[in-house]
Amino acid sequence: MAPTTDFSGKVLFQAPPAGEFDASTLAGKSVIITGATTGLGEAFMRSYVQHGAFVTFAARSVEKGEALVSELGADKVAFVRTDVLKWADQVHLFKTALEKSPSKTIDIVIANAGVAGHDVLADDKLTEDGDPAEPNLAILHVDLLGAVYTAKLALHYLARQPEGRDRCLILTSSIAGYLEKPGSPQYNAAKFGVRGLFRSLRTTMPKDGMRVNLVAPWFIPAAINPPEMYKHLLDVGVGLADAKDAAAAVMQLSADTTLNGRAVCIIPRSWGGPGYVDLQQDDHPPEDPMSGWQDLIWKMEPSSRVAT
Repeated sequence: MAPTTDFSGKVLFQAPPAGEFDASTLAGKSVIITGATTGLGEAFMRSYVQHGAFVTFAARSVEKGEALVSELGADKVAFVRTDVLKWADQVHLFKTALEKSPSKTIDIVIANAGVAGHDVLADDKLTEDGDPAEPNLAILHVDLLGAVYTAKLALHYLARQPEGRDRCLILTSSIAGYLEKPGSPQYNAAKFGVRGLFRSLRTTMPKDGMRVNLVAPWFIPAAINPPEMYKHLLDVGVGLADAKDAAAAVMQLSADTTLNGRAVCIIPRSWGGPGYVDLQQDDHPPEDPMSGWQDLIWKMEPSSRVAT
């Protein structure tokens, strides 16, 4: 069945128990994950390996990368030291996946690498001359441009895989791509940017039989932020989501070959439910006045949409 391009607000994705999927279809798949030595990336990798996929994973820490290969086995994973802002590094990552995966293919790509931290864009630092100091835009560059590089390579390599194989790109955004996060303008802008990338690709990729989906996690404990921040979130009643639920969502998005253009939020289980939900914030229901405008834009590129 072709990837769906119906974004009219119909219920197209449900998490278990209402939604069902066959994770056994992930066996033998070749997966690329960026930012995979900690946090969500590591959780994704471990889940793919558990389901029989081969994972080529990228990160900057050689020590952590080699330790994971030693633990999980070189027959199941391959590590490539990668700076996602270096094009040559990412090209090497994709070529390594083709070389080392048993299937000699690339089936699933997860653009997950990201950073957070203090955002100097909100500071008012001055130079010795009293002029505004040039800001460090590392958060914006890594979280958005790094994902764009990964997506560009995914479009190239996924399109060249053997006919008949399902091919999927999954982008890691954040709840910050949907809600304001005060004091983090770069992070907000980057995650909104990843969401924009997703919304364009979801009507671009299906014409070549490829899919793209997005995960937008709520706050999940990870090394990207200091532990005291998560303690504060619990103290003020914000709640925390679980990386295992994020991995389950990614497995469902990977295994269900009809899913395209869905944005899934990983939410605290204390809110009820299975820990993740389709946001349905990127749909265009008929009652929305802007749906007509969107239809006009889609007419500009008729080849980018396929029948559902």
